[in-house]
Amino acid sequence: MSSKHTQSYTRQDLRKATKFVEGDYTGINPRQFYRTLKRSIEEIQEVNDFKYTTEGNQNEDLEIQSEEVGHKTGTVTGRLFAVSDWLDVGMGEIEYRPYGPHGAFGIVLGIIFIFLGLGNSIWAILGIIALGAGTYGYWQQETGEFPIIRQDIIRVLVSGEVSERTVDDNAETRTDIFANMSVVYAGDAFVAVDVNSFDELNWNLRRELISKVKQWNNKIVQTESEEYDVGNGFVWNLKGWTNRSVSDDRRITAKIQDKLLDGPFEYRIAYTEMLEQELTKEMREKLRSHEEDLMVELEDLAEDLDIYVEREGLHHKNRIETKQKAGDRALEAGDEQNT
Repeated sequence: MSSKHTQSYTRQDLRKATKFVEGDYTGINPRQFYRTLKRSIEEIQEVNDFKYTTEGNQNEDLEIQSEEVGHKTGTVTGRLFAVSDWLDVGMGEIEYRPYGPHGAFGIVLGIIFIFLGLGNSIWAILGIIALGAGTYGYWQQETGEFPIIRQDIIRVLVSGEVSERTVDDNAETRTDIFANMSVVYAGDAFVAVDVNSFDELNWNLRRELISKVKQWNNKIVQTESEEYDVGNGFVWNLKGWTNRSVSDDRRITAKIQDKLLDGPFEYRIAYTEMLEQELTKEMREKLRSHEEDLMVELEDLAEDLDIYVEREGLHHKNRIETKQKAGDRALEAGDEQNT
């Protein structure tokens, strides 16, 4: 069965990708081309290992219409989706209250002591000290770091017209199909919070990070049913003592991210752009450099198909290389905010 990732994207969708390359080919057997394309993507390597796992197969994701004998022309549409493993990018930064729950508890304790000390100066003094210390701790803010990971995705769309031709091969006459096709190779680099590193984070930072992820989710989703209640303020900090479980924090964050990353492709793009704003300037530059590497990867992929076309004696029409960075504006805006 065709995967959900190969069912819906269009040429216009791929032209909005971070990077893309377009190619036009004439006189190609579409089935052989699709098999070569799939194999070429699966042979791409990173860190001395195969990088991508492909989703898409010839039976379900390469559609050739009007191919029966007697039909001289038809159409071909094919899609192929490839995804890499998650790799470390670097550290993101958010502001948080490292002593928020402690301060909230101190404020409540101070008020109780003052109330109890209406007739006892010692209790009143203890209450004033606890209230002052709690207030000071509650309003303290720091910049906390959290790990961010990256995943690369390649989407390919093949579209064109097919025709039947009689081919003389070694004194044997046979009927075969050939296509004039346009191919778009699109690449995107997406980022996410690394929930597997949560045990290395301060528990107050984890709570603030979960709240931030919920805020990002609510800005992205299109229906109220997809939104989450976002905790903040004094009562939220006071309730922080009731749950300090790393596993619960990891499960909640993973649940939110999974919906964004496996939902509509626009959700994934929007979430990446929001997380990029939390990256340090150095990390944003590193991500830009990686996106340039991704463009080279797409160009090399297209070159592999060029070589295949030339080797098989088919006619390669032309290839148009186009660079587009949908996330550049967001990254540049983030740089301006940090300067």
